[in-house]
Amino acid sequence: MLSAAATDMPLSSRFGATRLLGTAVLLVFGAIFAYPAFLTVITSLKTQDDVLEAPLALPKHVTFEAYVTTWQTLGFGTLLGNSVLYAALGAGIALTLAIYPAYTFSRFRFLGARAIFMLLLTTQMLPQETALIPLYNALTTMGLLNTKLGLILIHAAWGMPLQILLLTGFLANQPRELEDAARIDGANERQILRHVVLPLAAPAMAVGFLLNFVGIWKEFIFAITFLNSEAVYPITIGILKFSNSRYFTSFTLPAAAVVISQIPLILLFLLTHRWLARGIYAGAVK
Repeated sequence: MLSAAATDMPLSSRFGATRLLGTAVLLVFGAIFAYPAFLTVITSLKTQDDVLEAPLALPKHVTFEAYVTTWQTLGFGTLLGNSVLYAALGAGIALTLAIYPAYTFSRFRFLGARAIFMLLLTTQMLPQETALIPLYNALTTMGLLNTKLGLILIHAAWGMPLQILLLTGFLANQPRELEDAARIDGANERQILRHVVLPLAAPAMAVGFLLNFVGIWKEFIFAITFLNSEAVYPITIGILKFSNSRYFTSFTLPAAAVVISQIPLILLFLLTHRWLARGIYAGAVK
């Protein structure tokens, strides 16, 4: 009888119930993932005594003392500047170097193209630890160990395969009529790439750049291995200062440091998410 009743239920009601259940599940998982971030924020706004008295409660008196101390005492201005430099230049160089290979893979057929493309795909499956020793030796030979330029080049080289894969997949699915029309008008391949392909690929380029930017911003292994001077540390390494005896007993300073380290990524998302959502449609008519 229940089966028959369920079968007789209107289709719109069944879809409504399914949608409601899906929304509830998403809300539960969203709350689970959001709670640690919420706890970190409220901890950073408390005094040390408030944290010890009621670690999970809202702050009795909101204070930004932890942020001021973190910024001034630990030199987070320098750390943030270094991270922005590494992420922006590393992702930018990787994107620039990936454009020509991606265009070649998506538009031309040549011997070994499939093998090379599969090799690039394989590199995305390797953990960073597998490349530490050869990269360390290479930086030592070039005299770039413990330098900003050395880490930027490492991030660019490591991120370029992902950029190539993203751009190749995007360009391979784009219609070629505009390129053919440009050839009829006398444009060469470089002009076609610059004036036709790149405007169409702007959404994929933006997504690739942002993914690489976020990856470099959160990166830890390369920085801790190839850098040993505080002047060149990114923010992920600077937070390790809290492991010494001076700051170990404080809960508010680590929380403030984590919040500060995420603010640039939040701002980047807020500034670009609308453009990314609409970019695919805008790029089609440029």
